[in-house]
Amino acid sequence: MNEAYLRGLYHNSTAGEREVAMQYYHQLQAAVDGWSLCAVDFTQRIHTDEPVRFFCLQVVEHHIRERHSAADDETSMKLRKLLLSWLQEPFISGLADKNFVKNKMAQLFAMACVVDYPSRWVSFFSDLLSCLSTGHLVVVDLYLRILLAVDVEVVDRDIVHTPEENQRNTLIKDTMRDHCVFSLVESWYQIMVTFEQYDHEITCLVMKVVGAYVSWIDITYIANDKFSSLLLRYLQVEQLQESSCECLTEIVSKGMDPMNKLQLVESLTTTLKEMGILTTSASNDDDADYQAKLSKLVNGIGMALVISYNKLLKGDNKEHALIALQALENKMPYLVRYLNDEDDDVSLAVIPFAIGYIGVLKSLDSMSKSQDEMLKQLLLININKMKYDEGYSFLTEGEDEVMFMEYRRELKVLFDNITQLHSQLVLDTVNQLLVTMLNNLDTEGFMNVEVALRFFYMLGEVLPDKGCHFSGPAASSSPWHLMMDVVVNSRLSYHPHIAVKIQYFELLVRYERYFAAKPEHISTVLEAFLDERGIRNHHSMVRSRVSYLFLRFIKPVKNQLSGIAEQVLKRIEDLLFMLPESDQGAYLSSNDLLFMYEAAGILVVTSNTSSERRCLLMNQLIRPALDKLIYYYPKMSEVGDATKLEGYAMFLYQLMSYISRTTKVFPNQQITRQSGCLQCFAEALPVILKGLEVPIHKETLHSGVRQYLHRMIICLGDELLNYVPMAITLLLKDCQSQNIQEFIPLINQLITKYKHRMSPFLQEVFMSIIHTILKCSSEPYDPRDEEAARDKQNLQKCYYHFISSLVNNNALEVISSQGSSQLNEVLDSIVQGAMEFPDPSGQKICFGILKKLIECWGQSQSVAGFMDYVYKTIIPSCFIVPMNSSFDLNDGHTFLALGEIAGVLKTLYQKRGEEFLQFLVNTYLPSINLSQDLTQLLLQAIQQADAKVLKNYLKVFFTQLRTIS
Repeated sequence: MNEAYLRGLYHNSTAGEREVAMQYYHQLQAAVDGWSLCAVDFTQRIHTDEPVRFFCLQVVEHHIRERHSAADDETSMKLRKLLLSWLQEPFISGLADKNFVKNKMAQLFAMACVVDYPSRWVSFFSDLLSCLSTGHLVVVDLYLRILLAVDVEVVDRDIVHTPEENQRNTLIKDTMRDHCVFSLVESWYQIMVTFEQYDHEITCLVMKVVGAYVSWIDITYIANDKFSSLLLRYLQVEQLQESSCECLTEIVSKGMDPMNKLQLVESLTTTLKEMGILTTSASNDDDADYQAKLSKLVNGIGMALVISYNKLLKGDNKEHALIALQALENKMPYLVRYLNDEDDDVSLAVIPFAIGYIGVLKSLDSMSKSQDEMLKQLLLININKMKYDEGYSFLTEGEDEVMFMEYRRELKVLFDNITQLHSQLVLDTVNQLLVTMLNNLDTEGFMNVEVALRFFYMLGEVLPDKGCHFSGPAASSSPWHLMMDVVVNSRLSYHPHIAVKIQYFELLVRYERYFAAKPEHISTVLEAFLDERGIRNHHSMVRSRVSYLFLRFIKPVKNQLSGIAEQVLKRIEDLLFMLPESDQGAYLSSNDLLFMYEAAGILVVTSNTSSERRCLLMNQLIRPALDKLIYYYPKMSEVGDATKLEGYAMFLYQLMSYISRTTKVFPNQQITRQSGCLQCFAEALPVILKGLEVPIHKETLHSGVRQYLHRMIICLGDELLNYVPMAITLLLKDCQSQNIQEFIPLINQLITKYKHRMSPFLQEVFMSIIHTILKCSSEPYDPRDEEAARDKQNLQKCYYHFISSLVNNNALEVISSQGSSQLNEVLDSIVQGAMEFPDPSGQKICFGILKKLIECWGQSQSVAGFMDYVYKTIIPSCFIVPMNSSFDLNDGHTFLALGEIAGVLKTLYQKRGEEFLQFLVNTYLPSINLSQDLTQLLLQAIQQADAKVLKNYLKVFFTQLRTIS
């Protein structure tokens, strides 16, 4: 191997050396004997550095993955001998490899196994077992890693396999069960008893293998006195107890007959209890990792009983189901002990058990008193564990904080299940908790207050307001109403802790319907939103969240704000007009200001004043942003600093966004005109469109202009039409792939809004748009770059949506007015999409376009040459596509595409009648050798069936046709 080429593998290499190494890697991959060269280098330890050894294994991996299945017997035998030599002297006498190298070696064995076993290498597992006779530690270690790698390739349920791979994996497992599983299991036992005293790492590794394989081998091989005695003994060995716990968890999770599972679980639980391992009191053991593993074992035991109970109940075996239920009830003390453990990881492990138990209670006709008490105990534990720790950092979120929030999410799932089972219990408990906390607001720690508010908030998610919480004759005395009374009349908004303060505002928004019943409280809570408790708080986190919640609050209560809207607007005016150039050090971030501008727009329209006054208010609102645009546009040409220019471009984009956001209050042009604000936005349009003339940072600026145009299509209506040609022309200039993807939705919205009135202009720029799209979609990219591949697909799909908008919005003259060569170019691109686009949703759009074109042009001769194209190209595509094996007729999205194909055939019959049928009978169907019987059945379906029935028939037809061919 070329030493110079290998220098790029080391961490201190240059970019050029790394590029050379990558080219050498691809060269070795492409060479027929490249893998052999690398395998020999690895086996003979010509290079001992890990980067080079790993490099060699990667080349061999490529050979096994891409070429080995088609290799001849000689090459296959060569690979086999090389692999087995790694388990023999003198290879194992060399320097020990790092774990990542050994894992890669094991992966290559596993890959060879799935290709060759049991066909070409029937002795794969017996060959592995024979190598164990040396008793060498390195061999045993690699043997176990190979078995784990085989499990990943063949069994691992987290990996999605194709139907062919699933069939292959089933054959491998069946063959192993018949020929070698017993011997493998015996080897595991021997390794455990041999190494348990002096190599705990190997002993842990073999338990990991047992845990991996027990899910699909005969349980009696493992669930017996021989293995159980070892695993239970290992629970008392500090270095082995975690692995033993994991192995036992896999054993109890094994799918089994429910009564056999019940017997296994009861036996294990009794033994663990007698050994003092399972207790109902908190452990003094400081090993949190072990306690977490033990908690997972308890969870496995609990879930095994839950599953057994459900199976027995479903099988109408009520007598045995009651036995399983009693066994489950007996395990509740262990659930309580671990769920309430002070370590969140330990508690987290048994949450599935708790949820499973609640699921069992849901299946009962009624709950006993003890079950009711247990449910309340689980709820109280949930409340206690949901509390923040004193040391939780709200300012700098680290790993511990992220993990706690994930734990909280799981606790919420448990809470939701408890509430669904016994909502009254939860409502009463939360009500009592909330009242207690707020009555002692000055003395309770922030975590107790916050958790009370949090549970009240979560109640609204699991028991949503369907119009009865705050309305109706009894609403004023409902718990919901009373709890909100307590919250609103409390001094919660003055609480010093940000978590409590934010949760208070969250509650106001969650239960906004309360204010429809008690509007007298609106001004009180608005004051909290607007002063130092909310949007003017000294803490940026509070300001930011309240900015969003303020918008959420005023939307539903806007009708009650008409008399004070101007006052509220005046209160936030100074915040709106700050308009900082960057978020760094800003009082409100650009995102916060977006919410504030949208809220301000609502306040303007809501204000109880004349339309002229509203126009003045809106103009005052957006004028500072417009002035900033006018001021900064020239700076984009004057400033030479690239960093400043980028900042200015982003600032201009944000200014456009603020103005656009004020228009979200308007659902249509009529409402905009009635409000008196239409003229404001019409006058702002030329200023914003000036952004298209800035020669640099076009992507950023064009994005800002596009979002304003999207809003103006809704707000201005016909007044926008005069600006469309200039805007579209500038947006198209020097357009890149990402720009065109954002441009097409805008042009589609214009077509949908203005339909044929867009045609004169679109006829002029149509081919320019088409060529821009096709140019961007034809740009070369690295096929290994998944993001680039998705980008290309999205661009193609945008194109199909564009053509679809034209054909479905009475703008077909845009296409038909083009020359014949241009028309054929468009038609070819659509047919190509129908035949080759990898996503059936894209194929559906293409066939939908073709159907619409036939519907409009299929009867007359208005478009010269179109029917010739239909017979020559479109009809064959309707048969070629469904005949392709990649067109999965059982897939839902593909079936929808097949529906469009049915629509094409049905529309052709409706438009061309007998001419179309004769073409099928005399020309096309004979060319694909279709039998007369199938031909007649197809013609009958096309003539007599509606589109839905025809779609179902075509599924059967093409399935049968594939079988015949």
